[in-house]
Amino acid sequence: MTWDTLKTYLEPLSEGATWTLALFFASALLAVAVGLLVCFARMSGHAWLRTSAKTYIEIVRGTPLLVQLFFIYYGLPELGIVMPGFPAGVLGLTINFGAYLAELFRGGIQSVDNGQFEASRALGLTRIQRLRVIVMPQALRTIFPALGNYALVLVKDTSLVAVISVYELMRAGQMLAGATFRSLLVYSMVGAIYFLMCSVLSYVFRRIEKRLTVPGYWDGASEHNPITKI
Repeated sequence: MTWDTLKTYLEPLSEGATWTLALFFASALLAVAVGLLVCFARMSGHAWLRTSAKTYIEIVRGTPLLVQLFFIYYGLPELGIVMPGFPAGVLGLTINFGAYLAELFRGGIQSVDNGQFEASRALGLTRIQRLRVIVMPQALRTIFPALGNYALVLVKDTSLVAVISVYELMRAGQMLAGATFRSLLVYSMVGAIYFLMCSVLSYVFRRIEKRLTVPGYWDGASEHNPITKI
């Protein structure tokens, strides 16, 4: 195997990796937004909101992502809803990971000490201010390691959208292996690229987590304490 041949193989795989990253970032941003909305609905004082959020979470977590992708791409057209592969893939990944993030966010918020809520009320903060300034920064520190794990899982799960003909890294590898009959080499390269992307993402999350876990970060005398900034 020559370097020129490897370069020839890397071209379509690099293009596929670019689309994989696009899938990841689009799905991750939307999943965070969906997760927060469902989390607040799950903790709402309105029973119908709590029930709706809980039903959504249970259905999504109780069915495979692959089935959800098939339902969106192949099932919805029977109802007159037709989407191209890429938006369908983003929607499926968003719906799936949004449900898991909703529970993650809820656990993080509920882990914040009640004394913080009482202190924020004593300062006369509105509910939005309490969430933005007091609760969410502390919840983020608690959930950040798990959030990083979910991000790595999302990168790898983008490979499932290949089954609905979305051109990304896995699909590029399938097409290249079919054209060259060098499956061992091609899928080894695909695996190496996934490993590289996950390694970089893991490093970024470790660096951010290290900053969030600075000793004394939430101490009363710390400049980082949200209450001292009010």
